[in-house]
Amino acid sequence: MALSEEEMAQYQRLSNEYVPEIEGPLVSPRQSCRNIVNEYAQAGVVYVHKTTDIAQKFANYRTVRGDGNCGWRALAFGYFEALVHSADPQAPLAQIARLKSLNNLLDSVGYQRDIYEDFAHETIQLLRQIASTTPDHHDGAALLSSFNDPDVCNGIIMHFRLITSAWMKTRPQSFVPFMVGLTIDQYCGANIEPHAVEIDNIGLHACIQAILQPAGVAVQVLYLDQSDGEQVNEFNWPAEGPNANAVTAYGGVPTVRLLYRPGHYDLLYKAEDLPVPASAAITDPQINFMSDPVLLPSNNHCYAPEQGLDLNHFYLPGFASAGISSMPFSTNAHSAGPAYASSALPIVPPTTKAYSVSSYNSPPQDVKPVAPSPMLQGLSSTGGFRPSQYQLQLTDRISAPIQTEPCQTEAMK
Repeated sequence: MALSEEEMAQYQRLSNEYVPEIEGPLVSPRQSCRNIVNEYAQAGVVYVHKTTDIAQKFANYRTVRGDGNCGWRALAFGYFEALVHSADPQAPLAQIARLKSLNNLLDSVGYQRDIYEDFAHETIQLLRQIASTTPDHHDGAALLSSFNDPDVCNGIIMHFRLITSAWMKTRPQSFVPFMVGLTIDQYCGANIEPHAVEIDNIGLHACIQAILQPAGVAVQVLYLDQSDGEQVNEFNWPAEGPNANAVTAYGGVPTVRLLYRPGHYDLLYKAEDLPVPASAAITDPQINFMSDPVLLPSNNHCYAPEQGLDLNHFYLPGFASAGISSMPFSTNAHSAGPAYASSALPIVPPTTKAYSVSSYNSPPQDVKPVAPSPMLQGLSSTGGFRPSQYQLQLTDRISAPIQTEPCQTEAMK
């Protein structure tokens, strides 16, 4: 029996709205960087050279689930990990005091305390857990387990988003010049505050300024794309302020290293960044040891705060986002890590906690952002993923899906 036009339209609508569930941990255990080389072994020669360069300079990496929150999640995990391995046992307590003081910043831009306190609670509780652990028993696996709890992870990410947004709103002169056709409130409402909208270059810069640099944590972004050369481009933000000379328990500079493939972030590690685990075997994440296990393989730009904003440092090449002026660089690459299907950790079921920021001010209706994003009505541990795009599908709660950067590896094409 032939379907009517109405039935065909209904099936087409359901097909268009279908998004497969993303699999894999929110943050994975460390893996050998040789896996990245293997992933791109059949890709173009540029990728082969650059992934080989990565494997020579870096020992391990972590995959971060590509659900539209990967950049925020990678920065947040790196921040906490730096504190876990800090040589100063008082560093977590100092961060508790500083982040609590930032409540005044959140109040100043109109965020309601009864809303953001739930998010801040997850951040403060994890810092207290780190502070209560003696240096000889810092548990990297416990941190990994916490970040694979959707309630904890989503709360921390929202706290980081709101601090970043408030930071930008109180310093509009530093950020508005890079926005086209949007006010600071409109931009933050569309690109910074909503859940499952990936961090853009402006948000990355602001989050580093507001949270990581003052904590004595440097940030390095390594850009894997198809641009000329045999080495990945680097962008560096040094630590600043009274904690600028912070060191790890192993004598290094606390540094969050992000591997950026257009549309996606993972975490990279040099051999000296973390202690060598006692065993490379996959173990229960609840077991105490210095750091989580390692899964074995189956042109330098620097931003210095005192220099002010430099467009060539502020923008990552090829990183496009709604309302941003033209990039100084360009690339044809649209690659990122795949949806990793394997996991060494038990996957926690999706959270049932519903966070709401519905009282936040939305962009005025008479001004239409280039890519408007509805305000968060609820969080899900499984955002939408397709081979060519991220997309949040909460059609029972929001009016339209969120479109973000493509996320597809060269090997997946």
